[in-house]
Amino acid sequence: MLWFFNRGESTPRFIGIHCDQRSDACEMVVLYPDGSEESESFEDASALVDAARNLGKELSVLGWETCPTAASVSRRES
Repeated sequence: MLWFFNRGESTPRFIGIHCDQRSDACEMVVLYPDGSEESESFEDASALVDAARNLGKELSVLGWETCPTAASVSRRES
């Protein structure tokens, strides 16, 4: 899980990017500050990593910063 935040707001807003490589098709889920989410599937892990990096660069250009204190979170299957 990658987290980005925007300091420019009176209350910091966050965007989370979750990359899941466990399934047959790799998936990237983006969680937006308004609660909405977008998902995109990729056929291989390298395409998923490239898409996550590109999104991170785009967010950076728009003023979003990576959260230095956000720990990587992994979900456990019950």
